[in-house]
Amino acid sequence: MTLSVLARLGGAAATAAVLGLGLATPAWADTTIHIDQADVGKTAAAFPVQRCDPALGGGPFAGEDVWVFALPRPQEQGEFRSVTIQFATEGGPVTETITTAPARDRAIVGDRAWIRTSAGLAPSGELVNPFSIINASAVVTGTDGTFDLAQTCPAGLPVTGGGLSLRETTGIGGALALTGLLLVAFARRRPAAGRHRRTA
Repeated sequence: MTLSVLARLGGAAATAAVLGLGLATPAWADTTIHIDQADVGKTAAAFPVQRCDPALGGGPFAGEDVWVFALPRPQEQGEFRSVTIQFATEGGPVTETITTAPARDRAIVGDRAWIRTSAGLAPSGELVNPFSIINASAVVTGTDGTFDLAQTCPAGLPVTGGGLSLRETTGIGGALALTGLLLVAFARRRPAAGRHRRTA
């Protein structure tokens, strides 16, 4: 075999190897990111965005809060692989992890993740030592950045879409009952007043 033929074969092999490496280049690698520090230290009841979503943990629940985390730039950050949250509790720090494995009280839904925790309610209904976030990190399929605490569903919060808590329902019912009694009393008084005017 001549030298020129060997050279051509070597060049072809090198080209094929380069193309093969290019085609075999993996997509995004998993990245660890951290929660936006502006969301640290808040309880579910104190968080400004409160909403109960049936697709993200549901609620409200008696004695339990729902926390929902989100990636602000899912086009770049991809999806959650896991989320690890450190909560401050009455008994000291507690670490909880949300994974893609199905669970009753937590789940990952693409670029969102949710978890249910104790609301720190006493049997009397008084709020005592509720959970608050100390720190959190997440493994995502995309690039670097931070993630957010997007919303919470505190224990007893009305469901999005018009649902009311027991206290609100009781209050509205009482107001309607009082209004009805006043209308009945007023209606009974008016005919009597009219008859009195005609006889006079």
